[in-house]
Amino acid sequence: MKVWLIGIKGAVATTIVVGVLAIKRGLSAANGIPSEDESFSRLNLVRLEDIKFGGHDIRNVTLYEAAYQNVRENNTFDTTQLAKMKKEIESIPVSCGIVNNCGNAISALCDSEKLTLNEAANQISSDLRHYAGNEDCVVVNLASTEPYFPPQPEYASLESFETAIETNSNKIPASAIYAYCAIKNGMPYVNFTPSLGNDIPAIKELAKKRGVPHCGKDGKTGETLVKTALVPMFKHRHLRIEGWYGSNILGNLDGRILRHPDNKQSKLITKTSVVPKMLGYEPHLGSRIDYFPPLSDHKVAWDFISFKGFLDHRMNMQFTWQGCDSVLAAPLVIDLIRFMELAKRKGISGLVDKLAFYFKDPLDTGVLDLCSQYALFSEWVEQM
Repeated sequence: MKVWLIGIKGAVATTIVVGVLAIKRGLSAANGIPSEDESFSRLNLVRLEDIKFGGHDIRNVTLYEAAYQNVRENNTFDTTQLAKMKKEIESIPVSCGIVNNCGNAISALCDSEKLTLNEAANQISSDLRHYAGNEDCVVVNLASTEPYFPPQPEYASLESFETAIETNSNKIPASAIYAYCAIKNGMPYVNFTPSLGNDIPAIKELAKKRGVPHCGKDGKTGETLVKTALVPMFKHRHLRIEGWYGSNILGNLDGRILRHPDNKQSKLITKTSVVPKMLGYEPHLGSRIDYFPPLSDHKVAWDFISFKGFLDHRMNMQFTWQGCDSVLAAPLVIDLIRFMELAKRKGISGLVDKLAFYFKDPLDTGVLDLCSQYALFSEWVEQM
């Protein structure tokens, strides 16, 4: 089967590409990929060896150069082994992406001609159809975080959304065009970013109409993963959380983009909303994200939790999370690709909310704690 990665030259995407190619060549084991567990074997998930890649990107660097830089800076793979895969990586088709209404931080990375929304949609649809041919194809958004877009009248229905495309509205970001084109062309779609993408009624309407599965949003890889595991502990012990502060530093392109307040807002919404949603009340919340180039693709999160127990005695908990962003994210994306292909094969259409386990801000579900999400996911798998 085929996979189309939006933002294919980014750290997460290149880690996926290099990882799957390395497994195909026998240069690496399939460790760390949850769906490789024996318990999923009866589902006949697509084999890693059968996955082929293509993608969109806006940056003027070759895919191999991007992969090499990621591998070298983060020590995620042996560069001498990577060199053996150079021809395979260079043969992967890459098309120029779009930056419509993405904000200055992202647009500055792109030297290509700016298109109207209608031109962009036609180009993306053409690229996807040409790449997929007669094969199944899953589209995954791994692009940089766009500025936050609040609900708009243009999002309310498929008709209003398509009218907005025709009139070149400034309320439709590139992520929504990618989601629209993928689903319109019958391709399952995964939004692994905090960007708008498929999080609007118009796209959900289209997915139902076309019978296409989709899921999102914002992959849950680090600090928020810990939050969704810890909050239930406090709730079950009836310990009231009074405040939760988190500080994050990272040094990759994502961190560079998130220096811009408009882009950062999208990320902070998905990172901070989960705690009050799970608690049913809003403690004092604080969160910051800072760009720290020496970390490259690694990230560090420090969290401080203030809580009250018996006799209103105040106590606290602190934890530090350190990890490589792309190494944490890549296996989850591989899982989602496999489960989206499975969903389409089984005739499932519309939003697959049972995959909430994988996301910070899972769409259209009130189930946010990690264990409950995994229980729902396991039940879904059992029914497949």
